[in-house]
Amino acid sequence: MRTVKATSLPAPLITHPQQLGALVRAVRTASGLTLEETALSVKVAKQTLQNLETGTGTVSLALAFKVMNGLGIRLTWQVPPDAGGPGGTDAA
Repeated sequence: MRTVKATSLPAPLITHPQQLGALVRAVRTASGLTLEETALSVKVAKQTLQNLETGTGTVSLALAFKVMNGLGIRLTWQVPPDAGGPGGTDAA
């Protein structure tokens, strides 16, 4: 069995694919899972998982959410203040 070295969590604000990938990798490694184990568990190709973690290649949102859900990662959202709606200003 391979030993997995945990990586640190990125900043909570995600604005780039590389930051989302860093979050996925941090959660995976904190769980002690290898790329292979995680790919098998969430039923995606190892290369797809690796591309997601590095923010390279073309990974669909559907596959990204499949991996995140498999690792227990949940995202929240925030509406910009000038967009209206919850937390924003409503146009009259």
